[in-house]
Amino acid sequence: MNCNLLSLIRTFTNTRRWRAIGLLFVVPNLLFAQTFEVKSNSKEVVLGSSFEIAFSLKGARGERFKAPEFSDFKIVGGPNEMRGVVIINGRSSSHQTWSYELEPRRTGTFTIGPANVVVDGKTLATPTLTVKVVSPKSKPSVNLPPGISDNLFIVGELDRNEAYTGQQITWRIKLYTQLSLEGADIIELPDFEGFYSKEKRRFDTRVTYQTVNGKKYAVKTLHEEAIFPQKSEDLFIGVARVRVGVEEPPSSFRSFLGPKPVILQTQPLTLTVKALPDPWPDNFTGGVGQYNWQVDIDRDTLSTDDAITLTIALRGNGDSKRFAAPKLALPEGLEGFEPRITEEEVYENGEELVHSKVLEYVILPKEPGEYSIVPSLTYFDPDSNRFVELKADHLPTVKISAGKNYHPDQADIDTPPLPTTSPGVEVWEKVSEWLHSPILWSLLALPISLFGIFYLLKKQKNKPAKPISPSEPPINRPSAKAIRERFLRVAPLLHSGQPRAFYDELFKVLQSYLAARFQFTPAQMTQENIRIALTERGVPAGTIQNLLVVWQTCEQALFAGQSLSAQMESTWRAAESVVQDLERTPRHQRSS
Repeated sequence: MNCNLLSLIRTFTNTRRWRAIGLLFVVPNLLFAQTFEVKSNSKEVVLGSSFEIAFSLKGARGERFKAPEFSDFKIVGGPNEMRGVVIINGRSSSHQTWSYELEPRRTGTFTIGPANVVVDGKTLATPTLTVKVVSPKSKPSVNLPPGISDNLFIVGELDRNEAYTGQQITWRIKLYTQLSLEGADIIELPDFEGFYSKEKRRFDTRVTYQTVNGKKYAVKTLHEEAIFPQKSEDLFIGVARVRVGVEEPPSSFRSFLGPKPVILQTQPLTLTVKALPDPWPDNFTGGVGQYNWQVDIDRDTLSTDDAITLTIALRGNGDSKRFAAPKLALPEGLEGFEPRITEEEVYENGEELVHSKVLEYVILPKEPGEYSIVPSLTYFDPDSNRFVELKADHLPTVKISAGKNYHPDQADIDTPPLPTTSPGVEVWEKVSEWLHSPILWSLLALPISLFGIFYLLKKQKNKPAKPISPSEPPINRPSAKAIRERFLRVAPLLHSGQPRAFYDELFKVLQSYLAARFQFTPAQMTQENIRIALTERGVPAGTIQNLLVVWQTCEQALFAGQSLSAQMESTWRAAESVVQDLERTPRHQRSS
């Protein structure tokens, strides 16, 4: 029995010895085998947060690494490459790792394809990886703080969970603490994809106190952002990260090392964005929020030789990028230009972001009469869920008289009705018809016409021949006196110390002159169109160039924010000379 037991022990010992010897040869081969694999620190990710994915090559040195397509994810970090060498029993082996930090774009289950790398001329590929992305909670929860403990955390907070496209929403970071802190630095903010965003600087930073789950916290707002959703769907807001310094108790050894740095993170949020109701009104400007305006005109009595300036000053808390200038619906007889923006500002009023604009519309009268100008605009009020129309019905009636250069179209003059005959005098009607017959008067006038033609031909032989000028259509040309009077109204502004008022009035005079003399419409009044049109009319190139220089100087002073006060007198002289040259242009050159 002892022999059998000894034999078993020897057999067992020999077996373990040989296994150990075998492992000495097998394990190094396993360690130095070539493998290419993929790993992730999370198989389930909350939308708005990030995760890490790493592709590791072991037992070889690779080249020409090619990552898979991350079409469903956004790369927020990487690629980061790490290399190393392992030495076992005198044998060395290389390993490489390529890592990325990814953030999902939407919820769902997604497959990340294989990565490729070339080793000794052979291409290796990793397996595919499946990642599940789940939706975050839409309402910030302070019950489950994302920080390191329940006595210190931060939350991301929206002032509402639903909004309309273009409506202003406030997103903020709030710090909850029961500890003594020294400083709080924001180290990362979301990218607000799907929003137009602007940081707010004037928000309430006072410390308040709030009880959560029976615990009292000191609460402080660290950051506020005004965000405007750009499309109607569920939009996600990612996480923010904040570094705070936690003060250690004086009795702690770490108190000598200063505050302990701690990184806190908010939770991601979901905002439900609704589309504006259909149909949209025709005069909808794109503003969503609360708006008000003020409308004025510079005069209510004028002639057809003058122009009206209508000014609209408006302000609102909607998306300034989506707001369009209101269109003017003018009565027939008035013609308007596209507005120019004279002032534009975006500012904070302590609670929200506000944008304001001042628009100027130039209106040219074409016909005398009395006109009512009633501008209107429509915005969407998200509080009442309806479109609201603003109307400026307080403006006075505009009275327009015929100017010196006004000439009504002959085709518009009414023809008096023909007289009617009495049915009782039929005989007299027949005699009257015969007396008014063209045939009778043609026969009577024929001898006189023949004699007149003979007399004119005989007289023409005694006169020297002169070239016959081509027929010309009648052109309404202002007199030199009328032009002088219009420019004299500009002259007093030269020494008023108001360059903008001078250039504005001079620009209006030029526009009115070109519209009246060359029949330019507002849409045609660009520098290039004026150059082409006047060239076709035979105006000298020098005169055209001088006109465009004056035009460009006025535009720079009005639209580019340049005062150009030193050039006021020379510009006025140049404009006066240009108009005089245009008035001296021969008549056949003034027609197109």
